[in-house]
Amino acid sequence: MARFPSVEWFEEVARAHGGDRERVKRLGYTEANVGIVVEDAGRSQGFLLEFAGYRLGDIREIADPVPAADFTIAGPLAAWREMIEVIAKNGEPDLDHTLNRLTMAGTPLRLVSDDQLKVDLFFRFNQSFQAFFDASAGVTTQFPALAPA
Repeated sequence: MARFPSVEWFEEVARAHGGDRERVKRLGYTEANVGIVVEDAGRSQGFLLEFAGYRLGDIREIADPVPAADFTIAGPLAAWREMIEVIAKNGEPDLDHTLNRLTMAGTPLRLVSDDQLKVDLFFRFNQSFQAFFDASAGVTTQFPALAPA
């Protein structure tokens, strides 16, 4: 069982994702540094995921991933939890719980970047990022409140 958010959780999802080589190859290579920020009760936790080729390379916790990332997906723990729980239940998200849908205007997650051209990487490789999160269906996940800073 892995706690979300944590480096260990992302590592377990990366292992599950890497086990579906056929899907990963079909979607194609992915080259992007993706920031993830999870917010809860005035606190936040940040991560940098370095997608390289057909795999997720380095995963690390980072206070503010925005400067290091091509783009960052940020939002409340409740939204992340809901997406991950829907994926766990169905093996994939429903239409209201995809990364694409959850980052549209007026929805709980938001795309953040210092460079609009780099935000385009989210849309270019969106199916690969979604496939990564879909692999979380195979990871038993706990959702405790974020630890105080």
